[in-house]
Amino acid sequence: MTSHLKNFFSLAILIFLVSCQSSQDSANSHPKNITTLAPLSPFDRNTVDGLLVSVADQAILLSDLQHAILATSNGQTQISANGKLTGGTMTAVQANQLLESIINQKVLQIKALELGIDVSDAELSARINDFLKQQNYTEFDLQEQLKKTGKTLEEYRAEFKNEVLKQELIGRVISPLITVTEDEVNSFYLQQTGSIKQVTAVKLRSLMLNLPENYIGDPLRYDAVVKVQKAVTEGKDFVALVKAYSMASNAIQTEGILPSHPVNELPTELKQKLAHLKVNDVVGPLHIGSSIFFFQYLGAEFGSGSDLKANYLSWKNKLLNIKFEERLTEYLKNERSILRVNIRPFTII
Repeated sequence: MTSHLKNFFSLAILIFLVSCQSSQDSANSHPKNITTLAPLSPFDRNTVDGLLVSVADQAILLSDLQHAILATSNGQTQISANGKLTGGTMTAVQANQLLESIINQKVLQIKALELGIDVSDAELSARINDFLKQQNYTEFDLQEQLKKTGKTLEEYRAEFKNEVLKQELIGRVISPLITVTEDEVNSFYLQQTGSIKQVTAVKLRSLMLNLPENYIGDPLRYDAVVKVQKAVTEGKDFVALVKAYSMASNAIQTEGILPSHPVNELPTELKQKLAHLKVNDVVGPLHIGSSIFFFQYLGAEFGSGSDLKANYLSWKNKLLNIKFEERLTEYLKNERSILRVNIRPFTII
């Protein structure tokens, strides 16, 4: 039995480790052991087990976290009767990350039920059988693994069903919102590799402001320049700004779109920023000749023999995965707020 099947029984913890705060804590914390929960409130004293997290009208108990810790620590971490963790390698940061994943799963489970997503017993059995076949496992392998983890078949089916429900929810709510354009993939590749030499041309939209004749002040402090820069900083629609302010003769008709420019023809400041730009980012103001320019980056073009073209699908999937994680994180953050997730802190030594 390989580790892949073992990982599946651990509440699919790794799939939902999307808490940004946990990641930041991990980078700045020293390993510590978790001892127990914070002091009990009068309400908590009247509950069975330790109320660790409330999610709307549902609870995550201390025992839920304890079971997850045991499942992910390969038996190295022991939990005593008073809830202390001893003898293991799991740190406070890791335990908090684990708890975050349990909370996120609970949120997704609640949302799936709200949307009426369900799986019948027959369908669940069929999905489990399909999963076992895909992984080249038998029902005997499953039973043996359940014995090792101390889980019953009913518990496994319940966990599997929760995963199916959450994946159905993600497929219905999150996945349809995840799309990428070719220009976004091109720019992502450029950001990741810095391979400007592979770029054949750059697509831009420009907003041009002519300075008055004999203007002697700071060109970048010209009133119109300051006004446009403020609007750009505030995230105003750049096409609308082009139509309202650009002094190019064809600005209304072309909306400021320029013919593709070879990299060596770009202004130095724009060229230097090229590897760090995302599609629709605006660079400026740039003083060129007697005019001030703002450029909106619309994408880079690569030759057919470039590394990007040879591995385009791989780079596209990388960007899709990043966007998926960002969208899922945003969704969970919003839903956790709506469901009033309340976490009782740990006492850490």
